[in-house]
Amino acid sequence: MSAVALAPLEEEVAAPPAAPQQENVVLPPLRKDLIVTKQVYEGRDYYVVKDPISLQYFRMTAEDYSLATLFDGIRTFGQIRQRYRERYPHVDLDYSPEDLNERILRFANDLAMLQFLSVQGMRLKARYDAAKQRKVKKNFLYNLANQVFFFRFSLFDPDKIFARMARPLWWIWTRPVMWASLAIMVAGLIVFIQNAQNLDQALANLFHWENLALMWVSTILLKSVHELGHGLTCKHFGGEVHEVGFMSMVFTPYFFVNVSDTWTMPNRRHRILVSAAGIYVELIFAALATFLWAVIQPGWFHNFLFNIIIITSVSTIMFNANPLMRFDGYYILTDWIEVPNLQGKARALIQHQFNLLLFGHSAKDATLSRMPLPKRRFALFYTYAVLSWLYGYWVIYKLIIFMKPHLEPLGLEGLSDWFAGLALTSWVLLPIFAFFKTMQLTRQDWKPHGRLRRLSAITAVAVGIFAVACFLPVELKIKRTGAVELAEPEQVRPEVPGFIQEVCVKEGDRVVPGQALVKMANRDLSQSLAMMENRLRVAEANVARAIGTEKPAELKQAENVRLAYEAKLHEAQRDVNNLVLKARTAGTVLTRELDRKTGHMLRGNELVCEIASLDPMRIKVALNEKEVRYVKKGQKVDLKVNAYPSRTFHGVIAEDPIIFFGESIPAAFSARRAGDVPVFVDAKGRDVPLERTFQAVVEVDNHEGLLRPGMTSRGKIHTGTRLWGQLVLQSLRDAISLDYRF
Repeated sequence: MSAVALAPLEEEVAAPPAAPQQENVVLPPLRKDLIVTKQVYEGRDYYVVKDPISLQYFRMTAEDYSLATLFDGIRTFGQIRQRYRERYPHVDLDYSPEDLNERILRFANDLAMLQFLSVQGMRLKARYDAAKQRKVKKNFLYNLANQVFFFRFSLFDPDKIFARMARPLWWIWTRPVMWASLAIMVAGLIVFIQNAQNLDQALANLFHWENLALMWVSTILLKSVHELGHGLTCKHFGGEVHEVGFMSMVFTPYFFVNVSDTWTMPNRRHRILVSAAGIYVELIFAALATFLWAVIQPGWFHNFLFNIIIITSVSTIMFNANPLMRFDGYYILTDWIEVPNLQGKARALIQHQFNLLLFGHSAKDATLSRMPLPKRRFALFYTYAVLSWLYGYWVIYKLIIFMKPHLEPLGLEGLSDWFAGLALTSWVLLPIFAFFKTMQLTRQDWKPHGRLRRLSAITAVAVGIFAVACFLPVELKIKRTGAVELAEPEQVRPEVPGFIQEVCVKEGDRVVPGQALVKMANRDLSQSLAMMENRLRVAEANVARAIGTEKPAELKQAENVRLAYEAKLHEAQRDVNNLVLKARTAGTVLTRELDRKTGHMLRGNELVCEIASLDPMRIKVALNEKEVRYVKKGQKVDLKVNAYPSRTFHGVIAEDPIIFFGESIPAAFSARRAGDVPVFVDAKGRDVPLERTFQAVVEVDNHEGLLRPGMTSRGKIHTGTRLWGQLVLQSLRDAISLDYRF
């Protein structure tokens, strides 16, 4: 039996101890205007009580509701207790006479605090409000973090507006319309998959500030329609909607509609449909936007449609439909499995078990005692509590990691550090502090036989295990993904312009140094060579004639002219020789469709083809500045490519990675494509790394010729063994700004 009878549907209300009451005192009656709805959860009867004045909802067990009905303003305390014992004889076994009196007194206090009695316990309510104010002041950082990342405020009461809108739209909730909508969603998914090749271009524009502004506007409009779906569905099934407002979550604006009245609906299917209405509406919009996006030419409207697709599909599924966060998916799950306040119950159970571990059976948990949990659902509660905690902290971590590199180009990296510190303090450190504060430790607990003895022993064991683990050697492996990008391919470029007369090789041909690749023709260079040959012959004749005249000055002048024409002849001969492009190194021709270049004009220094050695193959690997310090020449590398998932290619680091990527990186490394380097797109359309990125050169054995440039790959660099404690210490130092390191 619950120690506190009434509690909000999503938050349990703690009851302060009541003062002793006299047997002949008549207790105040229950309010007549309360709206009570009977519901069934897990085969048990529950009652949801709606306060029509405060528009709050509370849930009580059948036994508690039966006890509440005894408060009629006529019965005395003793009569209520006697009638309660007659209805539920088991209370005499569960409670001593003193405990039973306290049970009824605390229940009366709960009813008064929740303002369910006709005469309110104003002194008790004032004390409760004062305690709430103290809680707000003490959790200032927690409240500040919530106001920064999540805040909301109400605007007006929309109940009459939704009532007028829902009547003519009754057909939306019919089965034919539902099946037609599902068909539209499936068709939209198929169209999106068929046009997946356009994603790179769409994602490239996603983080431009113009598109971000457009996305904000799109979000406000779409989430308004999302909330409209909740409100209209609630009204359609007979509920009331008395609050609409504005909220911001992670700096993204939303409108919200309060459909808490669905808790009074006895039909579980109706409650699920109200919760799913927003997701349903957004997926319809995603499908319709996909149809237009597939046929519209690139431009602002094309970007606007892609924003709609992202917001109404990816964002909706990852957040709204995710049951691990307290959004629509969470309430769908709780109604489906018939476990109201799943998160609160699951976390209370975990905290109770944690208290038992740390403090033994002396630990008291009043919260869990107010929430009787079915033991057959314990596995569900444990699983959900762990997953929701992990996912919540993962979202916070990813949010901070995502914000910093995108704020750095704007010079706002200090703002991201402030957000990170605020989140760490309010959502990690303060809850730990609050946990120990709720234990109400006294001096007796610090003595050898106090409650902290068990905690001290566990802490000592944990510290010992950690200390031992710090001296364990572990192999440090650096894993990176990307595409095979050749490190030093030979780029064949002409030194002189000309028309391609003959292509001597094709893609995949092996060549040796000096082998002809392309033959070009240039009439001007050929004529210049012939002219220089003629002029040189004339100059040589003039030198011979000057020797016969025995005139030293004339001979010297003729010799100078001959030498000048010889130099010009050598230059013209070199230009003509350069019309034949030859390989400087041995390797394989990588360029495709070379034969199609026959007859094309090549300008000086224009790329004709690339040649690289494919055995061994020298490829690039991207490293950030935290990884590059561990990578040295000669370290072993294992490479996996998606083309040959069962094969492992082996290589070594060919040289120390000292090359730094500046303003741009190869497309193969970009996280927008096959790589894992976070980037943003600058005004010139280049992929600029968000973190300082270095290049390592890996020489890979490829004697079978299986590896090809462009193949997606996963590399693992074996950097040797290090002490685990050393790696932990280095990670902690990396998390601290350079300005504060010692």
